[in-house]
Amino acid sequence: MFRPRVIPVLLLRDGALVKTVSFRDPRYIGDPVNAVRIFDELGADELVVLDILASRKRRSIPLDVVTAIAAEANMPLTVGGGIHSVAQIRSLVAAGVEKVVIGTNAVDDPGFIEEAAGRFGSSSIVVCMDVRRSAFGRTVVCRGGRPVGGVRW
Repeated sequence: MFRPRVIPVLLLRDGALVKTVSFRDPRYIGDPVNAVRIFDELGADELVVLDILASRKRRSIPLDVVTAIAAEANMPLTVGGGIHSVAQIRSLVAAGVEKVVIGTNAVDDPGFIEEAAGRFGSSSIVVCMDVRRSAFGRTVVCRGGRPVGGVRW
């Protein structure tokens, strides 16, 4: 019998758990480590944690937050936010992360995806493209919702 997988996606902003609508108006909704405990008790199959300001601020998702989340997560953990080097991926994997999400750097440096997949395996690298819909069509956005020049369909 088919059983759908439950994979919550948690958004972090300055280390706090937030909820956004169309990349705008982030609302504080709690502590990320507490949310991980709740999803673990509810039997989530996997967990995705994304730092929504990391690329815009040109920094990586804070390793101390990732370590605290990984210590509580009894499920595969995927994290993303500001990842632009193999060294960052190595640190995240050492902290207990199974997969990393690359968004902005996939747009800025597509060759990095191939390099990262070659080093860590293609099943460890997730490319995320956010798309915003408007009256003019759909636009790929990165850096927390900013349009990428020329990528529209």
